[in-house]
Amino acid sequence: MNDPSTNTLVVLAGTVAGILSVVAFIPQAWRIFRRKSAADVSLAMYLTLIAASALWMFYAWTLGAMPLFFTNLVIGVIAVLIALLKVRHSG
Repeated sequence: MNDPSTNTLVVLAGTVAGILSVVAFIPQAWRIFRRKSAADVSLAMYLTLIAASALWMFYAWTLGAMPLFFTNLVIGVIAVLIALLKVRHSG
């Protein structure tokens, strides 16, 4: 059986997916920061995303899948930032 990590197409797909997954959250964080309002942001969604990122990180760590680990680390950090902005700008 071939090792997927040696397949250029698989590595490229994983890299692009990781980048897109991270970049997807940046506009929301920037919008909250710029407007100083997070009224339309779901805190429950971002708390769920934080938990999911932590579980993905555990999964990736146990498999030694460091690209998956670091992608979810960055997503988790951005999700924490958005959750904190939500709390800060909701009251």
